[in-house]
Amino acid sequence: MTSEGETAGRFRPKDSDDDPSRDERHRVLAEALNHYGLWDHLPAEQRGSAMADVAAGSYPLHLGLLLEQIVFWADGEELAEGGVEEFLRTLAPALARCGVVLEVETIRDTDDYTVSINGTRYVVLKPEDREHGDSWALATVRPLAVVNRLLAAAGRSPLRVHTLHTTGGNDGLAVLMDPRAAEAMRASGLFSEHNVPKPAEWE
Repeated sequence: MTSEGETAGRFRPKDSDDDPSRDERHRVLAEALNHYGLWDHLPAEQRGSAMADVAAGSYPLHLGLLLEQIVFWADGEELAEGGVEEFLRTLAPALARCGVVLEVETIRDTDDYTVSINGTRYVVLKPEDREHGDSWALATVRPLAVVNRLLAAAGRSPLRVHTLHTTGGNDGLAVLMDPRAAEAMRASGLFSEHNVPKPAEWE
């Protein structure tokens, strides 16, 4: 299996003197994304078609194929206004395939916006977050970071939740994918940072 360092090396943009082939970078990226299971949930014919499209230059995260399978809308405004429980429930079937069974409940006995995830309380937002912080981004990343810890603890899948586009924005997305696939997209040099999934992390 290719290490993360080796993957980055394969996709690192080269100087113009090296005369890199853009088509070649797309082809190698398609092979890497297939290797890291981006399309594993698709039937074989669709998987092959998706890989061919990326090799020909298409953006890998095609909503028509991936939405509500491994890609999910994550509207930061909705999440900050109490939508975390419903949002995590939409992720639950995909997470169950990775060995994580979610039980989510909104806790209403505190001034903080708090949810219980698998029996443990987590603060999504404090009152001061709404006044002085980026509450939409926090309400997106904090629950997803908990999900990533549950995925790591389950140990059955390399998949982790990433955010895509403006984290916390109205057009935000959550993407369940192997971090090595996201790194392959970044290292290819074919996409802006805005279009590369980022791991959902929160200390």
